[in-house]
Formats: sequence, C-alpha cells, structure tokens
Amino acid sequence: MHPTCGSSRWHYWLLFLALGVANSGDATEIGCMNYILSHPLFIEEILLQPGAANEGAGGTAEGDYSGRGAAIASSIFAGMLIGGIVTGAYGDRIGRRPTLLAGLFLNAISGVCSSLSPTAGVMCLFRFLAGLGIGAVLSSLITLATELSPPAHRGWYITLVGGFWTLGAIFVAVLAYALFELNDYSWRIFALIAAAPTFVGGVLVWLVVPESPRFLALHGQYERAARICNEVADAMGYRGAPLTVKEVRDAFEPIVRSKAHSPPLSGREALRKIGDLYRRDLAWKVTVPLQVVWFSMSFGSGLCTWITKIFSLVGLENVYLQSLYFALANLPGNIAAAYAVDKFGRKTLLFASMAFAALSLALAAEGARDTENVRQLQVVLAACSFHAFLVSGWCALSVMTSELFPTAIRGTGMGVCSGVGRAAGILVQFVNGALIHQPLVLLLAAAGCMMCGAFAPIVLKTPDLANCHLSDFSGPALGVVEGDGQAIMKIVHDDVVAESQRKAWKNDGAGDNDVEIDPDGTGLAERRKRREMV
Repeated sequence: MHPTCGSSRWHYWLLFLALGVANSGDATEIGCMNYILSHPLFIEEILLQPGAANEGAGGTAEGDYSGRGAAIASSIFAGMLIGGIVTGAYGDRIGRRPTLLAGLFLNAISGVCSSLSPTAGVMCLFRFLAGLGIGAVLSSLITLATELSPPAHRGWYITLVGGFWTLGAIFVAVLAYALFELNDYSWRIFALIAAAPTFVGGVLVWLVVPESPRFLALHGQYERAARICNEVADAMGYRGAPLTVKEVRDAFEPIVRSKAHSPPLSGREALRKIGDLYRRDLAWKVTVPLQVVWFSMSFGSGLCTWITKIFSLVGLENVYLQSLYFALANLPGNIAAAYAVDKFGRKTLLFASMAFAALSLALAAEGARDTENVRQLQVVLAACSFHAFLVSGWCALSVMTSELFPTAIRGTGMGVCSGVGRAAGILVQFVNGALIHQPLVLLLAAAGCMMCGAFAPIVLKTPDLANCHLSDFSGPALGVVEGDGQAIMKIVHDDVVAESQRKAWKNDGAGDNDVEIDPDGTGLAERRKRREMV
C-alpha cells in the first residue's frame, strides 16, 4: 500500500501526527520500566530470588536490583543497540517506511508478550525484542521526518515529532499514577496498556505516511518521488506548477547510474556503509562528536528508568505523583526546544541543555544530601528541571544527527549513533542497579558524564546546519567548511553528477516544464520550495 498525503493542510499535519504517535509509543515502552521496577508485585514475582522473600530487610528483600533488575532494564537497550545498527544500514537500502513499520509492530507485539512474562529470563527476552523494534523505529523515524520537512522549518517539524516523546512519557506516568497510586492494579495490566500507543502509531503510519521522496529519487523511482513531493508540497500550501518527473530524473539519474552496478546489500556492504561514517571528512567533525554526545545523553537518561525508585529511597512521599511531575517537565523542555532549535541553532541549544541538565542533577543531589532532613521541594524541582533540559537536548541532538550525515548514509549514521547511545544505556542500567542504594553518587556520576559530553561538539567544531540544505553525497571530497558565521556542507562530488544536479535545480528559465516567473518572483520562489522537498 502506498498512502497519499492529500492536498489539504490537515493532511500534512496528519502525516507528522502519525510519526509523532509512533514516537510516543517508544516512550511508553521504554518508560514503563521506571514504574514497573518499583511495583511490589513485580518485585515479588520477578525480582526476588527463590527463598528471598522471608530474609528480612536490606537489598535482597527489596529484590535483586543489581542482577535481575539491571538485566531487565538493560535488555531493551541491548535490543535497541543491535536493532539501530542493523536496521540503520538496511533501511538506507529497503526504505525508511518499511523499516519504521516493521519496528513499530515488533515493539507492540513484544510489549504485549512482556506483560505475560512468568520469569525474569522471559521478561529479558521480550524486552530485548521490543528493543530491536525500537532501534528500527529510531533509525528510520527521525530520518523520514527530516526528509519530509522543508529546509526552512526542518528543525521545528523534527522537534514536533520528537515532542510526542513527551506525550508518551506523560501518558505512561498518568497511567502509573492511576493504576498504582489511586488503585492497586497489577503491573501486568499496566504493561499491556503501555503497548497500545505503539500499535496505534503503526496503524497510522501504514495509512498516511509516504516514503521519503528523496530516498525514492536516489533509488531511481522518479515517478513516485515526483508524485509524493507534489502531494506534500500541495498539502503545505505551495503554489506554482507541479514538479515534473523529468526534473527529478535530471537531478538524480547521474547519482543512480553511479550506483547501478552496486551489489545487493550484504554484510560486507553494510559494514562498508558504516565505515563511510569514519572517513576523514566526516569522522572528527561529525561522527565522533555526535557519538560522544549520544553516549553522554544516554548515560544521563538512564536515571529516568530508576527515578521512581530514587524518589522512594531519598524519602519523598507520593512517589508516583512526583514521577508524574517529573514526566510533565517534558512539556517546557519541548516548547523551548521548538522555539530555539532554528532561532539559536542546534549546537547552541544542545550545549546549553546538557550543561543545565548536569547542574540540575547536582542541585538534586545537594537537596538529598542530608538523609534526615531531605529538602523535598528542591529535589523535585531540580529533577524536573533536569528532565526539561534533557528533553530539549535530545530534540537538538536528533535534529543535528539527522542533518549532518549525507542522504546515502543518513539512516546508517542515525542507527550507529543511536547504537552508541544504547551501549551507554546498557552500561548505565548496571551502574544504576549497583548504586541504587547510593542515590547521591548515582546523581553526581550522571551529572559529570553529561557535562563532559556537552563540550564535545564545541571542541571538535561540529557544524550547525540550521536553514541549510541536506547533503546527498558521501565520498572523499565531502567536507565541512565554515563561512559567514554559519557552518555549511560543501558538496564536491564527481563533476558530472554535481553539474547535472546544479543545472536541474537552478535552471529557472522559460522551459516547457517550468513555471512562468511572475513580476514579484513568487512563482520562482514557490518552484524552489517544491524542489527543496526532494
């Protein structure tokens, strides 16, 4: 099935609504463990080792957090690590949309099965499979949103899709408060309901989200690329003559021809695509700093899986209500990111978000330093501040990562960078499980890691592509240069390819397939907007 975007503005909003709901499903599936880990029945059924229920107070009576708890919490990140790398490489060949759909439905099915798990081992298996699905989603969803967005507002649209992560986090927090605080339902009912947004997101994507026209054009499907491009442009309210198949073919056919003899994607080819990320022109200014930031952000984000337990250990009351406040702090973070990501740039927003998130964790640790007299208001406000800055940082990082890699390896770049983040996510679950009864040390360790990561893009001079066109090429001549205060991508490819695309996009003369330029230049401007969509 090839969905159509429609010709009205609401169709375009529906497209991004579908991508947003899909993103919110990932948030609910990842975030649900924060509440399940502290549920008494889950501790009794899954975390307690045989014979441990009657062994009195202490860590064992509360469950095996350093072993079983950490393994369950980390298994989803292990799946995300493998899923992100594998589907990132293959998604660049089979398409963004099929990869996204496969990941969504695998995640939904695994979430339902998790609610039926009889043992910790089975729980780990289904959480791992859910992670495989989430990895596929993350490597394709933001990439698809990036390639369906106009350059002038790309950051805003990607932030909008990322903002639905907040709605997923709030949904699962409200669900936990309603089922666990106000009532006494089983964690299994909670886990079952938490899988619903992913299934709904999968159905919506299947019905209304098209494949990326840029991806289709780079794979020789010029008619579909032109049709989808025009549908999206019409839905956005663009005027002017439709983009023709000839224009798309003239721009992309030389690139397609250069890849015509490439063999079917194999393990070696997938490794080559990953190796392209570490070419000298990309490695130190793009790939390495992004991976450092992904590691640092993921290490800090690991606290979100344990925040309810941390609130309980430092002596807060109504921990599920406090966790709801923690989830609601996503909202100001997303609103601020949507405003700042295009106005101030991705790199500035990322640095500020990570630095202030680290400072917020330090304030939370200081407020909980005296276990006999915990300053509850300071701890809660600092934790909420941390979450708000964390979310805005993730929005900036998602935009940066999706923009900086060329189209040919964009999915691979997203998958590998998110894979590094998942490796950090696995590591931090065992660190958190081991330090769960030393919450101050845990908070300060996360703060230090995030503060160090904040400086990586600054020190390594990572470019900022706000309001710049995406790059399609990767190769020895792809470089990053800076000029007029704005980092831009300089594409120097094979002379024939570069000249062909330049002529195709800039030939605004009075051709048979072009739009007549009106006196005020509106026709030319609208024409260029359509071309920017592919």
